[in-house]
Amino acid sequence: MDQLDQLPDDVVVAVMQFLDVKDVLACRLVCKRLCGLALDRDVWRHRLLEDFHPSAGAVLHLAPCLDTLTVMGRVLAATTTRCAVAKLELFSNTWAAPNGAPLALTLGLALRNQESLGRLRGLQLGWMGSGLTLATDALVRTVASCSNLKSLEVIGLPNVIHPVQHGPPMPSLTYFRCSVDKNSASFVHTILAGHAATLEEVNLVIGAGLEIADTSTTAELLGTMPRLRSLRCQDLTDTTEFGTMLVEALISSERSHLERLALLEVKVVRPLLLALPSLPALRHLDLDAVEPNDVLLKSITPATAPALTLLEVVLLGFGLCPHAWLHRDAVKATLTANPKLHIQLWCNSDDKCVPQDCETCVVGCHQEVQWDVVGKIGLYSHDPAKCPSPEDHTDDTDWSYRRTIVPPPARGFVCDAFRLLVFVFAYVLFCQSF
Repeated sequence: MDQLDQLPDDVVVAVMQFLDVKDVLACRLVCKRLCGLALDRDVWRHRLLEDFHPSAGAVLHLAPCLDTLTVMGRVLAATTTRCAVAKLELFSNTWAAPNGAPLALTLGLALRNQESLGRLRGLQLGWMGSGLTLATDALVRTVASCSNLKSLEVIGLPNVIHPVQHGPPMPSLTYFRCSVDKNSASFVHTILAGHAATLEEVNLVIGAGLEIADTSTTAELLGTMPRLRSLRCQDLTDTTEFGTMLVEALISSERSHLERLALLEVKVVRPLLLALPSLPALRHLDLDAVEPNDVLLKSITPATAPALTLLEVVLLGFGLCPHAWLHRDAVKATLTANPKLHIQLWCNSDDKCVPQDCETCVVGCHQEVQWDVVGKIGLYSHDPAKCPSPEDHTDDTDWSYRRTIVPPPARGFVCDAFRLLVFVFAYVLFCQSF
């Protein structure tokens, strides 16, 4: 104990940061000094806590702050704690909290409590329930009007009785992720409109069955964001209307600052060709391709897409061969016309061709590539030592969070047919990850 007394407080606090929660709480019983240091902000501010943790009640009563708090309505202390968190995760997997109150009410009170403490910057809502209640209505409105947030992710939204109309008092969000359907359209539009001045990254899934008016509003709001840098839209509708309206909205903005655009299952090849010159800052384009689209590839030039350094194509459809895709004339022409461009090809390992029946595979070139298991192929034609954007040679899982990636050893090869230097710089996917 004498040796411990010789250590300064900041050293003891630094050690306590690595202790388990139960050990930190136990330190409070050792002596008066450790009792005080165990409540230091630096001991807690990097920690994550779930409200079903055995010591959750004690932590929420004693700790001054946390990094992340996950609330499932297990302890009432989450609604009254003075422990301020930077990120709050609200999840529903039951109908009611243990105290008998509706779960939506408990989650809403926990959110309001953290908002009042002033440290909350990130919010994630995961909802698996259904039904129409005043409590779920109140929860959705609380989320929509929450102030000072920087990040908002909504995975499933409670059914609401009345449309959401009131957003935050001031814009603050820089990141927003949600699905847009009949139930969530008013909520999504309120968030997009309320935070239009600050949003920099938006990730939306456009659900089937939306009215034209709703899809039009969504597209128009996305086209009016002055700071938007990254946009990811997955279109699950059966028409091209949303994609067309979205591209038109992006074109209509005075000068787009969009740097990353992912259009997944969005059927907008022709409008997108017209839009490229209106997106001068675009450097990362991510597209789904049911079949190879040579027109789009050949339309990418330094004049139409001056900043583009990465084109990511997800090859969909049964029997499409990535090996054959690499040998297409359009791929060669695009790389030749755009020496700083990288092309990354995602290919579903379940939808490969039969090698012995494929005209390209039977030639026998590129034998070092395991085409039956490869998941992502990367191509570029410039000298790798002089790459203008080396960051494009690393895998970016933000645009493909559902896939599991295992990097193989780096390797390269020369394709005589292309007369280009072609490198495999992306990664092998396990078949079971799809």
